[in-house]
Amino acid sequence: MAIRKQEFYEGAALHLIARAGHISSIRYDAPFFLFNDRLSVLLKYSTKGRSPWAFTFTGDEQIFLETKASKFKTVVALICGADGVAAFSYEAYASVASRRLGAIHIACYRRHGEQYEINGPDGTLNKKVAPSNWQKILTE
Repeated sequence: MAIRKQEFYEGAALHLIARAGHISSIRYDAPFFLFNDRLSVLLKYSTKGRSPWAFTFTGDEQIFLETKASKFKTVVALICGADGVAAFSYEAYASVASRRLGAIHIACYRRHGEQYEINGPDGTLNKKVAPSNWQKILTE
């Protein structure tokens, strides 16, 4: 069975978080990963090499996110090419991208040495996202 491009990007992100040493279990419940039976994570990836990175959330993904967030602490993790992962809570996601019937787009910007800026159809996230947030999501 061939390895899909998505699996390379998700695998790299999972490797980074596994190296942080706080994972006792990972379960895949498409399209989410469930860490330690308590944290649900939706991984999205962009293959673009440089900022800005663009991410699309389909109507179904928006419903899945909202439903999952009602049951588990939920994180959206945007894999920005080989640059890193911008991870933030579902609540932060919803503040910049309220649910719509159709697909929505989120952009992630980062200048060298700075933090990620997240923009959605409803505005800009009120604070920037540190690249190190991804390795810390299980300790928060």
